[in-house]
Amino acid sequence: MLENIKKYPKSLQLSIIEGMVASLMFGGGTIFITAFAVFLGATSFELGLLFALPALLGAWLQLGSLKLLKVYKKRRNAIAQMVFLQALSWLLIALIPFIFPTNQVVWLIIITTLGTLAGSIAGPLWQSWMRSLTPEEILGEYFGVRNAITGAVVLFTMLGGGLLLNVVEPSMQLYAFFAICFISFLGRLASSITFTKIDDPDFVIDTTEKVKIFTFIKQLRKDNFGYFVLFGTLMTFSISMVGPFFSLYLLQTLNLQTNYLLYTLIICASAASSLISMPYWGKIVDNYGTIKVLKATGFLACIYPIFLIFVRDPIALIGTEILAGVIFSGFNLCLANFIYESFKAEKIIKYASYQGTLFGTATFFGILLSGYLLTFNISIGLLSTMFYLICLISLILRLFFFGTLINKIKEVRETKPITDRKLILSVLTFGPLREPLIDGFIPIIYFTENTIKKATTRTINTVGLISKKGEEEIVQTVRKVGFVTKNEFEKAKTLIKRKNKGFF
Repeated sequence: MLENIKKYPKSLQLSIIEGMVASLMFGGGTIFITAFAVFLGATSFELGLLFALPALLGAWLQLGSLKLLKVYKKRRNAIAQMVFLQALSWLLIALIPFIFPTNQVVWLIIITTLGTLAGSIAGPLWQSWMRSLTPEEILGEYFGVRNAITGAVVLFTMLGGGLLLNVVEPSMQLYAFFAICFISFLGRLASSITFTKIDDPDFVIDTTEKVKIFTFIKQLRKDNFGYFVLFGTLMTFSISMVGPFFSLYLLQTLNLQTNYLLYTLIICASAASSLISMPYWGKIVDNYGTIKVLKATGFLACIYPIFLIFVRDPIALIGTEILAGVIFSGFNLCLANFIYESFKAEKIIKYASYQGTLFGTATFFGILLSGYLLTFNISIGLLSTMFYLICLISLILRLFFFGTLINKIKEVRETKPITDRKLILSVLTFGPLREPLIDGFIPIIYFTENTIKKATTRTINTVGLISKKGEEEIVQTVRKVGFVTKNEFEKAKTLIKRKNKGFF
């Protein structure tokens, strides 16, 4: 796959590199922030705030992206500066236990929120920038490859963090969390520096577009993109009821706080299957359309909570999370990419900020609702904890939103036909994993075959050459022997003749 990135322009190659170093943050601090908060003594309510506040404030701050661009003039400059500030937030998070003797969880919430705000406001600018750099015909393919490569870095960073937390003594876990957060700082700092080396094509902001955020919200059910944002917002709300609290469920309900390695393996299972299947989804989106893939993966995302309710063994959850990674890699790719198909770069900043604002607000209320429900201790038969009850509520909401809205969204470009059933069966039979793995093994097989073939041919040629040389040497030797023998014979005859003359 690394060979494939050479075919992209230099700026797109640098964007992949930027994603790789940024993944040190996503696979490090972002993944282990829940475990760190629990380590510092966070309650369920505080964990809810840790995820909900950044989601809400960061979402609405995105509306200031255009104003930020007016200050910095170039998207590259604005993004690099905001990402640098986000990097500093991870340095402060790493130092919290050392500089704040009290209220450490409160400071964690504050600093995390500020860092998220800096990253969020740069989001729409980055989407517009990538739309300017990426040809439309390879959007799905490129982001599939980019997400897979960056996902690999996320995976290895997660494994490294989990192993570190698992091998150190409990008294040393504080320093392990410090190391994870400090690596996140270094990764995001490198990301900021890389941004400054990527080309930023000039573009003109569309000033004729006068649609404001609240007008846009009122018109959600009047056009195709509006229905897409409405669907994404409501699905994000129901999904966020479960997602942020899954780590808490593993750490506390399944008691994996004493086994960070198994905790990491469960989280990594989803990340690993996601990065393997991402290139597959990129090609499928390019060929068959974003909405077609959204329908298939959206339906499977709806029924995913069933697995969380019935699969309670930590080892078995690894298999469940492998399937989840396949499903949500396709689903999230569609949610992220549809805006690229719907608008040109000059309009993306505004509408990406609107979409991000609504998705972030939905995340806030989803987390807030679950955080509130977790304060109750309700047990109903199989639903022995509130987490399982939340999964059931989320399942019902997902199916309702999906069934109500998905058929109202249409493709915006011509695509090849494929049935929903075929895509769904492909996922359930792990097609998005099988095909990339087979595609990965085929070059290895070809390489091995060619290597053996070349080695065999070289050996045969060498043996043949040796044999040919040997044959030639033998012939030459025989000839020499014959020549010598003939000369000696002639000399003997001459000598005899001379002697005969003397005798006779």
